[in-house]
Amino acid sequence: MAPQERQGWFIVGGLFVAMLLVFGSGYDTTPTFLPALLKAFGWSRAKTSLIPSLLALSLGVCVIPVGWMLDRVEAKFVMLTGTIAAGGAFLLASHAHSFAAMAVAYLLLGVGIAAGTVIPASFVVANWFGERRGLAMGITSAGTTTGGMVINLVAAKVIATHGLRAAYFVLAIPIFVIVAPLVMLMVRSRPPGAVRLSVAAAGARLDGFETRAAFRTRSFWMIVVAQFCFALAATGVLIHFNQYLIDLHYSAATAAGAVSLCFGITTVGKVLMGGFADRVSARIALAISFAVQAVALVLALGAAHPWIMALFVLTFGATFAAPLMLIPLLIAESMGLKRFGAISGITAVANTIGAALGPIVSGWIFDVAHSYTIAFEVYIAIYLLGAAASWACRPYAAEREATFGARAANASA
Repeated sequence: MAPQERQGWFIVGGLFVAMLLVFGSGYDTTPTFLPALLKAFGWSRAKTSLIPSLLALSLGVCVIPVGWMLDRVEAKFVMLTGTIAAGGAFLLASHAHSFAAMAVAYLLLGVGIAAGTVIPASFVVANWFGERRGLAMGITSAGTTTGGMVINLVAAKVIATHGLRAAYFVLAIPIFVIVAPLVMLMVRSRPPGAVRLSVAAAGARLDGFETRAAFRTRSFWMIVVAQFCFALAATGVLIHFNQYLIDLHYSAATAAGAVSLCFGITTVGKVLMGGFADRVSARIALAISFAVQAVALVLALGAAHPWIMALFVLTFGATFAAPLMLIPLLIAESMGLKRFGAISGITAVANTIGAALGPIVSGWIFDVAHSYTIAFEVYIAIYLLGAAASWACRPYAAEREATFGARAANASA
């Protein structure tokens, strides 16, 4: 293995840990914290669902400036800023005594996740890897769901024994002690071949669409649709996952264990899907991922039966978070790398809107219908729409030719 490739895999390891402890502690623990917040504050489900929705909204508002910064500033400084913000958000949440204070904490957590996890990690992996980019992206992204698997159990245990506030405080500690130093020591935007160039100058030499030119492509808008569909359906199901099982008369411990198992399964699933994408393309892998999620929600409708619940957890877990790493791969595949950071940030706005709406939609439907059935039926249709949008994307060369014509081969870059 060449030294540069070895360094790239070390960076993947560091990014895995950062994703585990920041994203895994942040967004992925909301299914466990939702019942605890309901119990501690007595809010309605729709109101409580605003907490993760505000997190998603904050995350989405920040992804555009984060993407812009990544094309111009060394990635480790962007990630360090996000890491500090995430740790501070958990400390703030541990002292919150009102909805407003908790909302501020989750808004800050969204800033931290945006700057410290998926967008910058995807940017770094896309620049360091070529042929094995899918596998590297899958391993990196697996940190989010490994975190969800492990930290949901930790959070549930601390909540049960020491309370809600102690759980938030415990989650803050490793972010400051482990992630911040790791990011500074290991993360680099690009391989050392571009070390004599600024981040912006190195990016300008890569092949791909300029941001404005990307708006004229079909693939850009299909990626936007896929982002929205993924975020709306995934958050609408995941945030209420724990409570849904409790409503079906499973114990709180069983529900938390099912959520943890789901994250564990998707950790393996993302690595496998990353390798699969290397062979068949991100477009096909993402379309299949959406289709499997639709099947999972059909099973969810019968989850009152334990064996069907087990099939639901297995099927949903296999692919529910795979788009987190498949969509960045699809952006690189269809849009090129020149403005990867900016395009990722812009398309992620659709993710933000979907993620902000999903928990509220599920909570509102439950408050009106006293059941999640209608919500899950809506999400089945949304997942099928996401599959169609993913399938409609094109490789960069084909997109360039189809959008701008034969003369665009050089003009669009």
